[in-house]
Amino acid sequence: MSRCWFLSLISLNSLSNGVIMTTKTGWLDDGGRIFMKLWDLISESGYKFHHHYSQYIGSRKVRKNWWRKLLWAWIGFWIAASVWVFWYMNSQAYEKRKETLASMCDERARMLQDQFNVSMNHIQAMSVLISTFHHGKNPSAIDQNTFARYTERTAFERPLTSGVAYAVRVRHSEREQFENEQGWTIKRMDDVDQTPVHEDEYDPAGLEPSPVQEEYAPVIFAQDTVAHVISVDVLSGKEDRENVLRARELGKGVLTAPFPLLKTNRLGVILTFAVYKRDLPPNVSPMERIQATAGYFGGVFDIESLIEKLLQQLASKQTILVNVYDTTNISDPISMYGSNMSTDGQPHISALNFGDPFRRHEMHCRFKQKLPWPWIAITTSIGILVIALLIGQIFHATMNRIAKVEDGYHQMMELKKRAEAADVAKSQFLATVSHEIRTPMNGVLGMLRMLLDTDLDETQQEYVRTARDSGKALVSLMNEVLDQAKIESGKLELEAVCFDLRAILDDVLSLFSGKSRGVKVSHLKLNHVYSSPSCKLGPRSQEHMVAQVLG
Repeated sequence: MSRCWFLSLISLNSLSNGVIMTTKTGWLDDGGRIFMKLWDLISESGYKFHHHYSQYIGSRKVRKNWWRKLLWAWIGFWIAASVWVFWYMNSQAYEKRKETLASMCDERARMLQDQFNVSMNHIQAMSVLISTFHHGKNPSAIDQNTFARYTERTAFERPLTSGVAYAVRVRHSEREQFENEQGWTIKRMDDVDQTPVHEDEYDPAGLEPSPVQEEYAPVIFAQDTVAHVISVDVLSGKEDRENVLRARELGKGVLTAPFPLLKTNRLGVILTFAVYKRDLPPNVSPMERIQATAGYFGGVFDIESLIEKLLQQLASKQTILVNVYDTTNISDPISMYGSNMSTDGQPHISALNFGDPFRRHEMHCRFKQKLPWPWIAITTSIGILVIALLIGQIFHATMNRIAKVEDGYHQMMELKKRAEAADVAKSQFLATVSHEIRTPMNGVLGMLRMLLDTDLDETQQEYVRTARDSGKALVSLMNEVLDQAKIESGKLELEAVCFDLRAILDDVLSLFSGKSRGVKVSHLKLNHVYSSPSCKLGPRSQEHMVAQVLG
């Protein structure tokens, strides 16, 4: 009955396994195959990637080389970037400074030019006044006292001029009559001392008479500030003569070259207009202008005072230095205002147009202070470089940490391989030793079997059988050692072996005869339960069943 129950249990187990296998096989037939194929494809791709990574990138030598090169490239790039940022911001600041200088210089040049043009218009208006009230009336409505009072009262309209004067045109044939009417002799300008002198040291009567020439231009009317030039022939000076003759030919205002003004230590220029006896048409020829010329009206401009007044009106936080040059002779420009002291940077040049197309003037402007350090550019570039270096340091530390972790991983894997190899060697050693021990044990068992075939009494036979059973137990133990080695290597195979349970129990009782005698076990009960042979599952199952019986 027990054997039938055991066989039924085995049959039921086999049947259930068959059902499960059939179910699994059916599942694999439908969707499992697709999943398995997909899994195989993913596994193959992962293996290839791991293979290439280990071959080309995964090696520590290659890995260290590429990330170090990348780190140096990163540092070099951001050093260049910070230098470029500094250069760009510095150039922007420099360009802004140049634009500010250009704006300030152009503003001053424009204001100087506008104020000069206003004064020039007033001088031209006074030349028309002379033509109308002196040459247009007989007798003249203007004399020196009238001219002096009028110019003094209207001086506020000409804030840039230091004085005005009128010189009449006198031919050589009219010189004697003219000198008799005026009561003085026409004086020569070349002998006028051009160096500054005190007013009480200057005596116009001590000047030499003007030499004989085709015509003269003595000053007959002058503002009180320049009254010392009365009776001086303006045609006796080289530069003055050229400008006067050019003024009457053009019909426009002309400027003289800068020259030291009398009784001052400053440079000045004279703006000269020709005064005509009658109104001339626009298309009149130069010869007709010369014939219609009655005299010359001029205004003296103190350039230094003029520019100083202008700069006082333009107070600014950014002080600049201004120089004004007469660049008519480009190879030898004449400094009209300012110093030649070297200052910061290249000057900005603004052109000046004072109405005379023959003469050219320029205003040069420089900043008084040097360009300050571009702290914004410096701090910005240094900040960018510091941030880049910090990122590089983080990257360097990260890669070093990764390298250390990978080195530790490789060492751990190496130790694991060694442990696995040692475990395999241990298993192989146990299998070899067990196999080698089993060989002589088979010999011992064979001898014991042969010994039982000899004439022995019952005691000797019992001893021999006990020794034989012990040997068989030892062989079974060695087989279990071999099974353990197979389990570790993954090669364990299960096999069904028929056994006689009564005989196994007898063997066990003989092994533990001393202990079994102390336990009262009914032999009939064992005979009733285990009356027929069954299938053996294993030595440990046998021991478990015996322990239950003995318990």
